[in-house]
Amino acid sequence: MPSINDLFVVLALVIGCLITIFVAVLEIFILIFIWEGTWNLKSGRRRGINLAKLISESSGDASLARFQLLIFTFVISMSLVLIITSTKPPSFPSSIPDQILGLLGISSTSYVLGKALQTQIKEPPETLLPTEPPPLPAEPPSDSHL
Repeated sequence: MPSINDLFVVLALVIGCLITIFVAVLEIFILIFIWEGTWNLKSGRRRGINLAKLISESSGDASLARFQLLIFTFVISMSLVLIITSTKPPSFPSSIPDQILGLLGISSTSYVLGKALQTQIKEPPETLLPTEPPPLPAEPPSDSHL
């Protein structure tokens, strides 16, 4: 007769396998939607995730801050995967090094500050000029009756 600990181990393995399968299916669907949105650009279809402007601003220009945030996020996530898989057995580190969090914080802050500076409202020069000339000062009363 299996012990209760053996049953919990089997239950944990089954739940882990189900979660892994669910995440894999979800990733496949996301990749299909990216494929549909990026490569299958038919005029009548509005389906999919279009990554054409992933690192561009609303004006269409490339954004260095977005590109930096994207690259730093990939580098840091791949480094974390490498750290996790390099231990025997693979396990999550007890603490994430401060340097990694610092780099990610610097990248995120530069993106947020760049976005804030970009969306700052600027007055066009025409609105700074008065539209009407200022009224003339009132004339002093004339002393013509003397």
